[in-house]
Amino acid sequence: MDRFDYNQPNTRERMAARRRARTPRNGPMVIPGPRRAVGVWFATGHIFSLPLLIAALSGLLYIAIAPRFIIRDIQIEGAQTLNARDVAELAGVRGESIWLVDTRQIVERLQSNAYVERADAFVTLPDRLTIAVDERRPELRWRSGGVLYLLDADGRVLSADKTTALTNTLVIEDRSNQPLKPNDQVDPAALKLGRMLALRLPAELNLPPASIGWDGNNGMIVTTADRRTIIFGQNDNLDDKFTILRALIADGTAFTLLDLRPNTPFYRNDTPNKPAPPESTPEP
Repeated sequence: MDRFDYNQPNTRERMAARRRARTPRNGPMVIPGPRRAVGVWFATGHIFSLPLLIAALSGLLYIAIAPRFIIRDIQIEGAQTLNARDVAELAGVRGESIWLVDTRQIVERLQSNAYVERADAFVTLPDRLTIAVDERRPELRWRSGGVLYLLDADGRVLSADKTTALTNTLVIEDRSNQPLKPNDQVDPAALKLGRMLALRLPAELNLPPASIGWDGNNGMIVTTADRRTIIFGQNDNLDDKFTILRALIADGTAFTLLDLRPNTPFYRNDTPNKPAPPESTPEP
């Protein structure tokens, strides 16, 4: 029998190669037992992070629900017309967790009050809320529908005036008698004209107004102490209107109603003429 030289197959190596081909590169996932896992935690130091994690979670839970972090102390700055207690109630956060307070919502609630022009709010640990407000100032009084209202310089209605109006306080009568509420807007041009008339009539013409009224159709109407009515209308050509009124007063023109709105002013005198005294009969 002839002998042929050939490579003898290495069965073991071929089987091992096949296993390696079927096995993923990263190798099979082996789950260590509990003892080995604890040993690895000790060896790497991870076992000591568990108490720290529990302590941190406990601390956060305490901070979130601890009574000492509940809003109790509310400081109000800048409130003069408004009552500090009313401002605190309007903020609406007393008794809430300091971590849940939204200062933007507080500012929005505060600015819903007509007296509050600007507001700011911030919290201070452990239980303080500080509120700073800039108030609108009442500049004059506006009477409408039998109710006296306080207005700021821009014509914003602040509130109904429950106090007794001072004698030197400007009050404008709204003859439309429309009911008003806080934050309603009155025509600023009417307020400006009312102020000007209240200042200029006594100073320039020695004619202090007994009342100043506003009518949406007729504009500004002044009633004098001797019951004469002068209709100024709007604030256009105000200097010309004063010139005409000055000339009529200087001439001694009698009138009970004067309308300065048209280019040619209109006036009339409704005062009844007094009967002339009887002539005396000469003695014989």
